[in-house]
Amino acid sequence: MWQNADYWAMLWHEERRKSLYGLQRQEKAGAAWWDQRAEFFAKKTREENENSRQARIMSTLERNGFLNADIEVLDIGSGPGSYALLMAPYVKRVVALDPSSKMLKIMEIRAANKGVKNIEAVNLAWEEVDLDKLGWRKKFGLVFAVSTPGIHDAETLQKMIDASSNVCFYSSFCRDEDYALKDLWRILYAKEMPPIPADIFYIFHLLYAWGYVPILELYEQHTEKMVSMDEAEQQLALLMEPYPKVKGLQEQIRSYLQQKSNNGVFNRVRDYVEGNLIWTVP
Repeated sequence: MWQNADYWAMLWHEERRKSLYGLQRQEKAGAAWWDQRAEFFAKKTREENENSRQARIMSTLERNGFLNADIEVLDIGSGPGSYALLMAPYVKRVVALDPSSKMLKIMEIRAANKGVKNIEAVNLAWEEVDLDKLGWRKKFGLVFAVSTPGIHDAETLQKMIDASSNVCFYSSFCRDEDYALKDLWRILYAKEMPPIPADIFYIFHLLYAWGYVPILELYEQHTEKMVSMDEAEQQLALLMEPYPKVKGLQEQIRSYLQQKSNNGVFNRVRDYVEGNLIWTVP
């Protein structure tokens, strides 16, 4: 079975169907939802430090020589430019692709403030991209995707490969224990929250079955962040928005936070395993 691509594609599909993401109402998890989360993502990445995920990923790209002045980079699901802005000084051009216009607007403002002029924003979902119409087939020396819902099956992964002339980089969480969300899920739905899909392991096996030799790196992380009750309520309510409706959602979140907070401050605790995949494209 190791070299049976159809087998791994089928298992990946089933994993996602049974996972937390499989419960999302797609009409509630689209561009408008990401627009609402844009400010949070921008704030989060401003607070990253030298031990952060961003620093690790940039170190991997630089260490392997994947960034140079002669290449163009495609950043799939760029968000507010967390990586596009870091890669831009090292490369010819970065094409930042995202379905959220608000995410891209934040990125453009940040780029202007930093004097970065070699990033092109493209407001599309990866599923909507036609490589031939855009002239993107085998165009990019690095195709880059970090925690994007755009890569979710064999077809969207193959398109990523088809856009690359040299290297692909993919990163996602293969385990994510957000304890506040898990607590809330038990309260709201009276059962355990399903896990996120471990996409990166299926991608690894698919790539191997297709004849590539991917390199997989795993990092285990524990984070704690003190936030105000208001901020925690806003974050948790947004995260719960795509899932099955619950009567009195806001009130139940507020009640939970009141029980768990200390002097109006809530500690968001999270344990996760981050996976990074690199492979070359002949």
